[in-house]
Amino acid sequence: MSTRLSTRNLFPPLDNPELTIRRRSHADPILLNNFEMVVEGNGDPPVPNLWTMEELCQPSLNGRGGPIAPIVIQTMNFRLKNYMIQQVQNSCQFHGLSGDDANKHLDKFLNVTQSIKVNRITDDALRLYLFPYSLTHHATTWFDRLLKNSINTLEQMAKMFLGKYFPPSMVTKLRNKITNFCQRPDESLFEAWECYKLSINRCPN
Repeated sequence: MSTRLSTRNLFPPLDNPELTIRRRSHADPILLNNFEMVVEGNGDPPVPNLWTMEELCQPSLNGRGGPIAPIVIQTMNFRLKNYMIQQVQNSCQFHGLSGDDANKHLDKFLNVTQSIKVNRITDDALRLYLFPYSLTHHATTWFDRLLKNSINTLEQMAKMFLGKYFPPSMVTKLRNKITNFCQRPDESLFEAWECYKLSINRCPN
């Protein structure tokens, strides 16, 4: 039996290894620099930055945090009081269901929070921090999935909220319902009139 090593599975030698490295590492100049140092005899071969499975599975704070970006405020000791949160939660809660009125929720939220004041904190900043507490169930899930630090103002929060729960397609649907309104055979005139007024109230324009 022959004891010679077979060369059939060996890779052929590179004619120009430096050119090959340059082509493969054009997006990583550090790798190319390390290669040149080795060729010139100025260092040992670079050691790859390997991570163990334990290190890869360690929790990280990267990408964490809420959708509301930090706001510059004039006081260092600001925090939401429990009574503020409870007042919002007890007065207006938006579930995110198909029958929920997003415009009405915004109006009620603004009305409830107009009496909540904190020295050296603007009303918009205070309302922006309180708004997530007015959401529950499906609406909370939607809010939690928004991009980190993607909301900077109350107006931006309102636009995103209405864009989700009162999109232009819903406005068009309501307008068509108002324009083509008619009384159903199975409802009284009073019921039809109440339904008509409800459609008008839900349509912002």
